[in-house]
Amino acid sequence: HLRDALKELKSEDGRPYFTMLDAGDTKCLPVVAAMLNPDLMLPFDDIDLQHHMQQYHWYVSGYRMSFHDPNDEETKALFWDLPATQTMFRVVVKANNTRVMMDNLITSLKKCLEEMASLGPGFMSMHEPKKLKTGMKGHAC
Repeated sequence: HLRDALKELKSEDGRPYFTMLDAGDTKCLPVVAAMLNPDLMLPFDDIDLQHHMQQYHWYVSGYRMSFHDPNDEETKALFWDLPATQTMFRVVVKANNTRVMMDNLITSLKKCLEEMASLGPGFMSMHEPKKLKTGMKGHAC
């Protein structure tokens, strides 16, 4: 249900909001993993989505798809085809999640996307001071 809803969410220009990262409904863990569609070049990312979803009392785990290499102290991409700044999120679907709960999660997700899209470049200005302090190209958190 959640995976299908994410696939159906479209941006204003009709492109999908999300790129699915998990194996689908067959032979996989009870986890829905996705990332905001990089082709949309949104001013917010999956970690912003994680923070924004908290106001609706949902914890959606956001991650940077990178690692800190202890040999040379550099941040490196986990995957050859995505930059180290790429983010993703996951939702663990537990056995006690009901359809009503999933509908609430989907509604909350839609509200967050609308709210973040309405802020637009405000997200960029919010992240710039953090980037300057940390020297990172992503979130300071």
